[in-house]
Amino acid sequence: MHRISRIVLSTVTPLLCVAAALGNYGSGETVASAQDAKPIAATAVSQGTAIAGGVVAASMAELCQPAAMQAIASKLNIKVTVEKLPANEQPGPFLEGGTRFTPARGDLPAYCQVTGSFVTNPATGKTANFLATLPMTWNRKYLQLGCGGHCGTFAVSDAASPTITITNQGKPGDSVRKGYASFATDEGHAGFTQGKWAITGPGQISQDYLDDYLYRSQKVLATMGKEFTTAFYAQASGTTSKIAYSYFCGCSGGGRDALVAAAYFPEAFDGIVSGSPYANLSNLAFLTTGASLATVRSPDANLPASLVAQISPLVLAKCDAVDGVKDGLIQNPMACDFRPEKDLPRCADNKPGANCFTQAQIESVSTVLTAATDHEGHVVQPGYSVSELQNSLMLPPANPGTATPWPDAGNPATGASNGMALLGDAVIRVFTHRNDPAFQTASVISFGSGGPGPITGFRVIAPAAEVAKANEALRMGIGDISQNAAKLIKSNHKMIMWVNLSDHLLTPYMSVNYYKKLAKTFGGYDKLHKNIRMFMLPGTAHCSGGGIGEGPGSFDALSAIEAWVEKGDAPDNLPATLYKANQFGVDFKQPLGRTMPLCKFPEMARYSGKGDVKDGANWSCVPGDKRMLKLGESGRQAGVID
Repeated sequence: MHRISRIVLSTVTPLLCVAAALGNYGSGETVASAQDAKPIAATAVSQGTAIAGGVVAASMAELCQPAAMQAIASKLNIKVTVEKLPANEQPGPFLEGGTRFTPARGDLPAYCQVTGSFVTNPATGKTANFLATLPMTWNRKYLQLGCGGHCGTFAVSDAASPTITITNQGKPGDSVRKGYASFATDEGHAGFTQGKWAITGPGQISQDYLDDYLYRSQKVLATMGKEFTTAFYAQASGTTSKIAYSYFCGCSGGGRDALVAAAYFPEAFDGIVSGSPYANLSNLAFLTTGASLATVRSPDANLPASLVAQISPLVLAKCDAVDGVKDGLIQNPMACDFRPEKDLPRCADNKPGANCFTQAQIESVSTVLTAATDHEGHVVQPGYSVSELQNSLMLPPANPGTATPWPDAGNPATGASNGMALLGDAVIRVFTHRNDPAFQTASVISFGSGGPGPITGFRVIAPAAEVAKANEALRMGIGDISQNAAKLIKSNHKMIMWVNLSDHLLTPYMSVNYYKKLAKTFGGYDKLHKNIRMFMLPGTAHCSGGGIGEGPGSFDALSAIEAWVEKGDAPDNLPATLYKANQFGVDFKQPLGRTMPLCKFPEMARYSGKGDVKDGANWSCVPGDKRMLKLGESGRQAGVID
């Protein structure tokens, strides 16, 4: 018999996205008891490891080989094929044979990455691709990472990539450093394209592909990933260890993934972190496509970036002191009274100018800041935040008046020329209207101002029947249906939400309205705080990517969810820091010096009145404070609910 090495046990300091005693749900293992989980032991791969098929691996480097990994995968209950990702799965990682061993360097331990496919629908053979990152030393915790936008990529879910910080809000390499076995999926299609992956012909799309994107691939991965994890470390060490804690973390599209997991399969995760979620992709589509179309309503409706850049100083002058401190940071943009029709400088004789706005341009700005409604005045989708307003929200369609005014341009989060409207068009034209060649998204978008209803600003208007059709078509991928949180709350699992208040891609008010509805549905904020807490990040860009605003956007939600789940320490505040922006989001080597506590909603950070306003030591979160519930004209016209 070949020798199987003994496991090496060591104490791992809990510091990341972990959860309460929940076993390997969905893979046939029993729930780990609290006694099993204390202390959490690390399983280290050592020399002379026996692997399936009678081959002996001299080290993890040998175990991290395609044949060895396929031998492990072949014994799983879900069919898994270890292989290189397809070429259009940019930016990879593209691993020859589907595996790559990375030796230890600095404080980062050695790890093995595996790519391949797994079957998501046995009836049809439909598959999705996956990426696993398996550190040399395992902390017996499972981490599932959400995707971005309409997925088709591992750009924000590769645990070995610097961009992972916008998914899990740690620092680059943290999940590997702390010993997490992490898994991610492309949600059933390769390539970030405008819904093309779902199209099978004129007037036809694949429901199989759509289901994988909306929810199914993540649900199946929660089972497969855990089973793969335990099988890998059992093979490596010769001893089977149960998963002690299981977590899901994501931002943007991954934040939507997190809310969908919380709604439809919360039993799979002890703790969930949802950042700036793409909560309702159906409703948002009407606002984003409408705001884009508004800029080509007339020759003088378009807004050059130079003109948009002049809005934020006007907003800051009017709204900075609303939170009680004039410090360049608007903590509650919902409380502002800024409105474009009142506060933007108008051009004389309505002729376009470099430092003024035409009536049509003012209306274009209004379509972004004002809630989209149906013809009866009911809010379809809340508008965007007035703080740090960005040109990315008002990009005109590339080919106005055509069947596809927003041609595929890739991921809007990485600078695609058509902005969020290209995703919205896919939602309405492809997913909802099944790629009907006779349908154009522009045909269901109109504009107007005044009543009926409380939203009176110039805005996008969509037929109620169209909104209902979109919500029905994508229901399983919609994360902000408040009643769907009942199962998570009943099981006493935990979720942290965090929201960027100057988000330049997804309006933060989707999350605000959802959280307010949760409080109303489940007995108020105090009761809701037992299971779900939300933290607002003023003056920060989408997924805290940096480069927008003066707000601290880097924090450790993973440690917070871990402490809440494993120790019962519910987070009342999250210490945050502002770092300089770089190509990956922020440069952690160069702190700017501004720190601040992020308070649980509806609390807002309070300045002591003494000391540097950029020093978090001079700020606090006061229990019982409800200043984030204050609404001004900006919040009311944006459709934020009371």
